[in-house]
Amino acid sequence: MKIEVIMSAYNNVRDLELVLDGYLNQLDNDFSLCIADDGSTHEVADLIQKYSQTNLTIRHIWHEDLGFRRAAILNKAIKSSTADHIIFTDSDCIPSPHFVADHRKFASTEHYTVGIRVYLKPYLSNCFRNGSLTPSRLFNGFWLLSQSLKERVSKPEQALRYPDFILPIINKLKPDLTIFGSNIAMSLDSLLKVNGLDEDFEGWGYEDTDLLWRLEQIGLTSQGSLGRCCQYHLDHKENAPNPHAFNLFKQKQEDGKIHCDNGINKKASD
Repeated sequence: MKIEVIMSAYNNVRDLELVLDGYLNQLDNDFSLCIADDGSTHEVADLIQKYSQTNLTIRHIWHEDLGFRRAAILNKAIKSSTADHIIFTDSDCIPSPHFVADHRKFASTEHYTVGIRVYLKPYLSNCFRNGSLTPSRLFNGFWLLSQSLKERVSKPEQALRYPDFILPIINKLKPDLTIFGSNIAMSLDSLLKVNGLDEDFEGWGYEDTDLLWRLEQIGLTSQGSLGRCCQYHLDHKENAPNPHAFNLFKQKQEDGKIHCDNGINKKASD
């Protein structure tokens, strides 16, 4: 099975560098990486060129900066992908070494997978950015819990790598885990059946929620587990949400259209 990680990005070169280092150190390195670039300046392209000289199979999809158009650039990446299974993530989330391996284990045509993340607060995020700490520290559960006691991390329990035999018990105790994900994955075929993301969603918010709702309408169900498909989110200033996104999402639910018109393939004008 061919897996591709499609990562949305916009201008944050230092965070992207930390994240790409994480993909260099995956236990499962049989994957490709696509940077879906929402209009960054040349610094991102220069960084990708640097990493193309490593063992990463990496490509760069870019469009002009006309505001927050994440859905549109992700659709371009999906349309150009030759993978069987797609993992969506962002350029501010450092992957655990098990990240791709976990997603491969969960991969299914009947489910979409929702991974989880630990939130790094400003102090630790800046320590990783300035090099005073290396991201390898994140993969020590005891260290992570100690940082939580200092209020430098939130949700560290999500990163603890519980033994496989305990996971069914944990999943029963935390059945709502997949509501609070940070990365999602599904088959390319499933994405094509719903025509990818709906590009009517411009500005931050609800493009992922809409996609998952439409995938559920064609029969996919969510899956995920604590300690699996884990990432570490670097703190940053939040994007201003699109104030109309929620109402647009509710309207689309009421309309019940599963194959969106403004997706990977556009509906022809009348």
